[in-house]
Amino acid sequence: MPKVLEAFEIDTANEEVDLQMTRAEEEATQRAFSPISHSQQVQDLSDGGMVNGMRVTPMRDGRKITKGRAAVRRAWMWNGTESMLPLGWNPEGTRHDGARPYLLKRHCLCCHVAGFRGPQCPACVKNNCLKCASSTDTWTEQVAMNGRVIRGYIIPNFYLSKEQVPFPTNFYGSIDCFLPMCQRRGSLGFLTEDAMRIHAGFKHRFEYRAHLEAEQSSRTSEIDTLKQQINALMLERVQEKAPVLAGGAPDAPMYVSAKRRSAKQLAADRRMRRKPVRQ
Repeated sequence: MPKVLEAFEIDTANEEVDLQMTRAEEEATQRAFSPISHSQQVQDLSDGGMVNGMRVTPMRDGRKITKGRAAVRRAWMWNGTESMLPLGWNPEGTRHDGARPYLLKRHCLCCHVAGFRGPQCPACVKNNCLKCASSTDTWTEQVAMNGRVIRGYIIPNFYLSKEQVPFPTNFYGSIDCFLPMCQRRGSLGFLTEDAMRIHAGFKHRFEYRAHLEAEQSSRTSEIDTLKQQINALMLERVQEKAPVLAGGAPDAPMYVSAKRRSAKQLAADRRMRRKPVRQ
């Protein structure tokens, strides 16, 4: 017969702690798996989330979905501007159109109108353009900036590769935005100072105003300091050139150039020279 654990051999303090810990774990488990009441609000779980302390992960065909489906497609315009073309999905969410409605749009090299479809530019047809004769029959050949030969006036407006862009334009320079937290710095800087000021006036209006006021205040203080230094230097020069006068001696005569003498003084000198001398 097996030996039975007697009551005096049980540590009642440890037994009470074990019971409390077991009861707390059971309550936490019940809360995690308890059904959701109507009064309880649940957040959007399309990309995952937390429900009753448990993290929910979206699954598809037994595989974990880390991110939602793509909504846009990266493309580049004819001048190299990066764009995001929206994708259209079927109701089941299994196929997309590849942004074909946007990839079918064209650009006219004659009048630089973009966003139309078809082989003819509507602006050239409306204005009866003399350069292209408003027709696709008039072809021309020109070499793009990347060395490609373009035949015709109508070219695609969007390209799926940056290397295929016929007329790439450099939109960034070495001039940074005055605001340190702005992303237009470093390799994304501006080409000219005027472009940076236009950007600052529209995007950082209040910050740019405070920046200009601070620059004007510092410039005014610098000008005042320069004025004080110039006045001190002029005073030293005057003191160095002033004649040293002896005690009680008359002042040294001052000679005035003839060019600086007035007309009255010159007339008085002539009268003195013409006056006869008495014997």
